[in-house]
Order: sequence, then C-alpha cells, then structure tokens
Amino acid sequence: MRRSCSFLAACALAALSFGCERQGPAPNTASAPAAAEPPPASSDIVPPPRSFPKVAPIQSLKRCVNLGNGLDAPKEGEWGVVLEENHFKLAKAGGFDHVRLPVRFSAYAAAAAPYTIDETFFKRVDWAIAQALAQGLAIIVEVHHYNELMEKPDQHAPRLIGMWQQIAKRYASQPESVIFEILNEPCKELKPEKLNPLYREIIKLIRATSPTRVIMADSYFWANTDQLANLDLPADPNVVAHFHMYQPILFTHQGAPWMEPEFGTTGVVYPGPPAKAPVLTPAAEKVDWVRGWFAGYGTLAAARNPSGPSTLRAEFDRASDYAQRKGHRVYLGEFGAIDKADTESRVRFLTAVREEAESRGIAWCYWDDGGSYQLMKVKENAWVEPLRKALLP
Repeated sequence: MRRSCSFLAACALAALSFGCERQGPAPNTASAPAAAEPPPASSDIVPPPRSFPKVAPIQSLKRCVNLGNGLDAPKEGEWGVVLEENHFKLAKAGGFDHVRLPVRFSAYAAAAAPYTIDETFFKRVDWAIAQALAQGLAIIVEVHHYNELMEKPDQHAPRLIGMWQQIAKRYASQPESVIFEILNEPCKELKPEKLNPLYREIIKLIRATSPTRVIMADSYFWANTDQLANLDLPADPNVVAHFHMYQPILFTHQGAPWMEPEFGTTGVVYPGPPAKAPVLTPAAEKVDWVRGWFAGYGTLAAARNPSGPSTLRAEFDRASDYAQRKGHRVYLGEFGAIDKADTESRVRFLTAVREEAESRGIAWCYWDDGGSYQLMKVKENAWVEPLRKALLP
C-alpha cells in the first residue's frame, strides 16, 4: 500500500464533489413550495440499490490476507516484517483460503537486459510459495512497489516484461493455485494508454508457459474502481480485473504518517455523522476537497454520509458493473482501516466491506502490514481479535 504523496495531488485533481470520494448530489437547499406533508430531507433520500448478478467464483477463492511489508519492503525486515512459517499457519488456522504475497522484484533485478533477478531473493519467494501450498493455501504472487515504472513507464516497461519472463518460466510447473498479479496499483505516468498494451504483452508471455493460470490485472490510479472502465483486457476467461477499496480514504488513512498533511485529522468515525465533529488540522482546512468532504461528513445522515454505506456501495457497484459489462471476473485485493481510527469504527467498516463483497460473490483480501493495519500477531500466535471477528465471523 504505502502510497506516495503524489497520490494526494492526483486525488485532488480527480475530485468530484468531495474529492476522491464519489458522492451523490449535494443537498438541495432551495426553498420548496408548501405541501400538506413536509418532504423528506434530501440527505435522507437514498436511491434504491442497483442489482447485479453475482460474480463467478475464481477457483475456490473467498477470503485472503495480505502478507504486507515483508518481501515488498526495500529489504525484508526494514519495515518490521520478516516472513516466517507461522504467517502461513496462522492464516490457514484462522480460516483464510489464500494469501497475497507482495514482492518488490524491482529491487533485486538487474538494471540492464535481461534484468536477471537475484537468485537468493528468488529462492525466498520460492520458500513463501512452498509454505502457502504446504498449508493448503492458494497464493497470489505480485509485483509491488515498482515506483520507477510509474514515473518513467517507457524506460522501465521492458524491465517489467523481463522480470515477468523469469517469474512465469520459474513457476510454470507450479499448481494453478499459484496466481499471478502483474503489477500492484499502477499510477502516475503509467496511464491506461500505456498500461493496457503492457498488460497484453505480459499476459501473452505468461500464456506461453501457463495457458490457464489465473492472471490478475490492477486498474489504473492505485487500483481504483473509477478506472475499471478504462481497463482493456484480452478475452481470456482466466484474466481477472483487480481493484482496491480504501474509501472513504479520510477515514481509512486518517493520521497516516506517509500521507500528506491534510490527512492528519483524526477521530473520523464510520459511519458518519459523528456525535461531535472533529477539529480539522490547519493543513486540512486549506484543501478544498478535504474541507468539502468534512462538511458532508458532519451534516449528512448516515445513509448519504461520505463516511458511510453509500460510498462503499458506489465502489462495489462500479466493480459489479465492470464484471457484467466486460465479462471479466473481479477481485478485491486490498482493504483496511488504520489503527488510528477507533476500534468500533474499524470493525463496522471491515464488516460492511466483507458483507458487501460476499453478497456480490467477490473474493477479498485484507491488507495486513504487520503495523498500522495489523491483523495477525504472528510472533504471539494470536490475532487482533475485534478485526478477526469482523472478517472471519
């Protein structure tokens, strides 16, 4: 996850009424003609939920946990996580059926063609795959934090292709419960007009050795549902569109130290409105979309609140709509809420996301980074219990 500050700049540019959040129309404050019965408040009028067919299953995948901040750190252990056997044992014992393995292959690949990946590091990935399979877990292997590619896609696209030539060849004989995800959260300059042809080339090379393996492709703009419509994938039944769900982001990322200062306001609850409005930080006051979001958060009823179920439903509606229109299955690869939020709100949010995903037949994967989004206490062979109960009731 760990988005860079440029995410916020892009977020502000993409804002509609409340910034990154896609909201319904603002409350109508114009005077209304007299009526025998007063009309309902506009903030209480909620469009009926849209109906979509369930997404077809992806193998037997249902529930997953990310093994974040381990092999995707600049060096394993640098962000406080070193993978061990108990990551996999605990995940299986808790009731997960698969794990997602973020890997910073770009930190261990040569700069020049053929972009050879360090053998010692590759063996560490081998070990992680073997651990998952030994526990009866499927595993998603994905390229994470290739930041240089996002900044200079023309320069780095051949290197990503070279890395995938090696990954695909190395794991061609692995069972199909080993799933490939091409690239985590494409963003910045790797826009759809560059991303889609790159995906097609990599899918083609993977298919040379793995004709039916599931391949996942993230949408542009940090795997945003708004960008699923711009994801142009080949007509392959085992290519899956992949999205992430951190909306409402001023709730899920409140006070996160890696975010811009306008995210520093804490005390944001789910769902809104709060009993007492939080005091915005000076930085938040200066950003129009943040200030606007908090105005809605403090006044709108729960059903229409930007920190509420309508925001979640809109995200999932876009995913379901894409699956129905394009014929590609969809997968939720990350979601979570930072531990700076109160526990009750985090539980309500995780429960709502899980229930919304499962009601639509969408498999999901919780983002566990061993830190601010921690779920598994691997060293203690224990869990953050309120979160576990929300995800694995």
